[in-house]
Amino acid sequence: MKSSEKIWNRRFILLFITNLLVLAAFYASIPIIPIYCQEIGITGSKVGIVLTAMSVATILFRPVAGYLLDNFNRYRVYLVFLALFCLSFPAFLAFPLFGALIVIRLYMGAVYSVCGSATMTPAGDVLPAAKITEGISRFAFTVSIGMAVGPYVGLQVQIHMSSAASFWTIFGITVAALVCVSCCRIRYPKVERKKFSIRDTIYGPALPFMFNMMFLMIPYGAVIAYSSIFAQEKGLSAFLPYFYIFLVAGMLVSKLSTQKTIDAGHHRVLVYLSLAVLILTMLSYLFLNSGVHLLAAGFFFGLGYGILQPLFQSFVTGTTPAPQRGVANATYMLSYDVGIGIGSLLMGFMQESIGLPLGFALTAIAYAIGGVVYLCYVDGYYRRLHKS
Repeated sequence: MKSSEKIWNRRFILLFITNLLVLAAFYASIPIIPIYCQEIGITGSKVGIVLTAMSVATILFRPVAGYLLDNFNRYRVYLVFLALFCLSFPAFLAFPLFGALIVIRLYMGAVYSVCGSATMTPAGDVLPAAKITEGISRFAFTVSIGMAVGPYVGLQVQIHMSSAASFWTIFGITVAALVCVSCCRIRYPKVERKKFSIRDTIYGPALPFMFNMMFLMIPYGAVIAYSSIFAQEKGLSAFLPYFYIFLVAGMLVSKLSTQKTIDAGHHRVLVYLSLAVLILTMLSYLFLNSGVHLLAAGFFFGLGYGILQPLFQSFVTGTTPAPQRGVANATYMLSYDVGIGIGSLLMGFMQESIGLPLGFALTAIAYAIGGVVYLCYVDGYYRRLHKS
């Protein structure tokens, strides 16, 4: 499987592009679904139910995803579930009914739980053993870019064309991802299949990283879910699509400026630096009233996550034996599902009680907690695993 001693071998590049496209498609759907629901007459709490259905399915199915990836041919599993994921987006247009959309979102959550875990696993498999931590740190950057580019694309197509056009655009992106991964043709030896057990679907050594990252994703969930409403309240809706462009710019700057430090193993200073930037960014929402400030917030938000997301993913993949990487990644990715879900839910309550500016500022508490968890346990835990 490891056909080259270089990080950027052909298969790694194809998987990098695939994951970027899959994540961009998934995150593009987040801001367009509420608008689409309103267009077809679904409003109020029903919109929340449609949105929440996927998170519930993803969290419940993540452990099964890990089992499938470690007990079946990983490449074939990814191909099948990516093809199933492609079908989600035309289904929104084919079945514009409240009950049907809930079912579609449940289906989408189940298949995405496999897709979201699957690409990281073969990406680690095609890397030389000595380059896994370094390579996955670069590969995990697809998560950051996808989270930023996706909403921008979804909003732009929906605003300038229609919701139908946006869903078809996302469908095209997923088909392009399927073509890319089909060109990889990764061969795996036969796997000795184990009996399914709930206990075996959680990879214990990845839990500290998952728990730590869960706190760090709470503010992210709040911002992604409620930025459009916040922009409307402040009269800054025209700047919102460009918020995501500045988010990507921040991620690119952080990646280009910190990669050598990550490769050298100086993780601690990067974690604290990114947390300081993110805390100040969230506190600045208390007095955010201009488009320039909104774009600056997007840039610094990207700067922080452009460091944290690849870094923590490299912690997991770099300390996990190859046969357990599927379940390890599935366990770790629960941090995104749970953290984003908590952030969205909390902001829903705080919007009505204290308002979005103060609500965004208060989510900075989650960064402080995450920093304490990292300082008191996760940093030393990673170093112990890395040496063993």
